[in-house]
Amino acid sequence: MASFPAMSPLTQPTVLIVDDDADQVALLTAQLERTRRFVTEAFTSAQKALEHVAQDPPDAIVTDLVMPGMDGLALTRSVREMHPLLPIVIVTAHGQEGDAERALEAGATDFVTKPVDAGMLATRITRALRQVPSNELLEDAQRKKFDPHGIIGAHALVREVRRFVEQVAAVQNVSALLLGESGTGKNLVARAIHAAGPASTYRFVEINCAALPANLLEAELFGYEKGAFTDARQTKKGLAEEADGGTLLLDEIGSMPLELQAKLLTFLESRTFRRIGSTREIRVSLRVIAATNAEIAAESAAGRFREDLFYRLNVASHTLPPLRKIRSDIPEIARHFVETAAEYFAKPVPTLEAESAERLQHYDWPGNARELRNVIERALIFSQGPSLTVGPLQASANASADGSVIPIPRNRTLEEVERIYIEATLDELDGNVNAAAERLGISRKVLWARRKRLGLLE
Repeated sequence: MASFPAMSPLTQPTVLIVDDDADQVALLTAQLERTRRFVTEAFTSAQKALEHVAQDPPDAIVTDLVMPGMDGLALTRSVREMHPLLPIVIVTAHGQEGDAERALEAGATDFVTKPVDAGMLATRITRALRQVPSNELLEDAQRKKFDPHGIIGAHALVREVRRFVEQVAAVQNVSALLLGESGTGKNLVARAIHAAGPASTYRFVEINCAALPANLLEAELFGYEKGAFTDARQTKKGLAEEADGGTLLLDEIGSMPLELQAKLLTFLESRTFRRIGSTREIRVSLRVIAATNAEIAAESAAGRFREDLFYRLNVASHTLPPLRKIRSDIPEIARHFVETAAEYFAKPVPTLEAESAERLQHYDWPGNARELRNVIERALIFSQGPSLTVGPLQASANASADGSVIPIPRNRTLEEVERIYIEATLDELDGNVNAAAERLGISRKVLWARRKRLGLLE
């Protein structure tokens, strides 16, 4: 049995155990209590458990699947109406084909079979509980309607972006392609399109196509069936299925491996796909937004990106302007970052000095809005008093003027040097993972593994 550190009774989450078999209830209760991580409440009637949830909701629920009267699926659906984010784990002794799928479709967070391993169950409950705060923030953000002023600026190029958002959002499920340098706000614009459209109450789901090798990317995108490969211990929905009714953002689409691009094209044409290891077609209705900082048309012409996929994605496209082309808006954007950073750091909102605003306006911002935000946050952390001063700005210390030399500070470990060099190479190549792997003389899969080890994957 796995060993867990004990928690104070004041911080222990309450887990509701529901099973018509009194012996099974006693067993699960004893197992979870023995971990000293949870307080348990037990019910042998799903109906009584539901009544209790309505009066005093627990932190998580573990319920049997097959029960007389109200079964685990019906209980899950009823609880979901009251508490959309409450972790629910369904347990069954049968493990029949389709049980996992029905459980997940009913709204279960997870699914396990008997005999239950107490350590595994405790780990899954803990993991689900840790995800609740971030899920609540996501749900709250998705409930907020798009405010045209959320895309800040009065420059003509920014007004064009707002107009593009409104036009695309008005047409349900139309694909969109967002182009532009790194840090120009492609993710923000994608979320604005989702929030301004008729499907804003559904999920916005994003996947970074550069963060995973081809086999893992396909599994994340389309899901897999239990037993499809060695580690597929249970059926898993893909992100395309999770986004059904809403929006799927394919970030860094230019880094998607060629072998997966054909499957993506088929999906875009039909809005159907098969999970890995399945023969059943799944149909979804959603909007697909692709984003890239690569010159995708040039990549297509060079044979590194499928031409037919480029045309399919390029139904509605827009190139977002870099900060150096909208200099007049930089002070306003900077003040917005000052306000949001002050709120995040729980500090009073200072006034951005006029001299600092002018200094920001005359800098070229190779990292665009992302770099500007980082500069503002760094200045705010060390600021004192009612005004905010931003000191002289200079390009990254890890690149020479022509980008040919990457100075490495002394007294750095080999791992730190490797991190600096990989970061600088990716920056120089605008985040193009394929080109970076080729430049570094390693495979894309090895580069992905090293980025993961060095903490370079967000």
